[in-house]
Amino acid sequence: MSQVEEVNNVKSEVKNEVSLTKKDLNKAYWTFEVFAQACCSYERLQAPGFFSGMKNIIEKLYPKKEDRIEACKRHMEFYNSEFALVGPVILGIAIAMEEKKANGAGVEGEAISAIKTSLMGPLAGIGDTLRQGTLIPIIGSIAISIGTGGNLLAPVLYMVATLGINWGISYNLFHKAYEKGSELVGEFFQGDRMEKIMTMITTLGAITIGALAANTVKLSTILELNFGEKPLNLQTGIFDTIALNILPFAAVMLVYYLLRKKVSVNKIIILIFAFAIIFGLLGII
Repeated sequence: MSQVEEVNNVKSEVKNEVSLTKKDLNKAYWTFEVFAQACCSYERLQAPGFFSGMKNIIEKLYPKKEDRIEACKRHMEFYNSEFALVGPVILGIAIAMEEKKANGAGVEGEAISAIKTSLMGPLAGIGDTLRQGTLIPIIGSIAISIGTGGNLLAPVLYMVATLGINWGISYNLFHKAYEKGSELVGEFFQGDRMEKIMTMITTLGAITIGALAANTVKLSTILELNFGEKPLNLQTGIFDTIALNILPFAAVMLVYYLLRKKVSVNKIIILIFAFAIIFGLLGII
């Protein structure tokens, strides 16, 4: 083969290489964020949502129908993870690996599925703890404090702040994951880094929930006991001397106990309403 033919072959290979644009990536991210949990089933769970983010990527990377079918099947396999905060990391890595595979880098389809499967559980634990156990309680406590003062903008603040922080973090993580691809997996899980991150997040979440309960749960009694000329108020005379806010603390611990006993949230809410109505009518609280 002549040198001219070799150069032409190289040019042809470079020309056939497919590169994803930022527009392609943004479309994949926003589609995933919107449809991640739009269609769940016991068989595939969040797979249709994940596939929605991959759809335009697959169409651009694979011109051959059989390659597209293979990729579609791969991303319609069972998938279940946190979707809103750190879940897009998996999407970014999967897209990077699909791009390498489409350009002949020797990436196997089984490897892409294996990466998704291995990251689903750990990232779900981190994402759920960080978002539901930390981010939402912190923003919620601020919104509740504003709302109790009669400000109607409190729920708007909650929605805007939650979505803004959530999308800001997940968008950047998605693009970072795409840039570093499967290398990010090794970096993230090396040593005891993940264990340290989980410990910090769990601790921060516990502190936040404790502070939220102490500032928002209100429970006191107006019951008085007559042992002589001066009646004894149970709240100021007994409970407050033992520990301030001991009744709200007991109420929170009771709810926590019921949740641990698998009592449904709806039943607990009904019990709280019934308790408040009955003891309020009796003049106890």
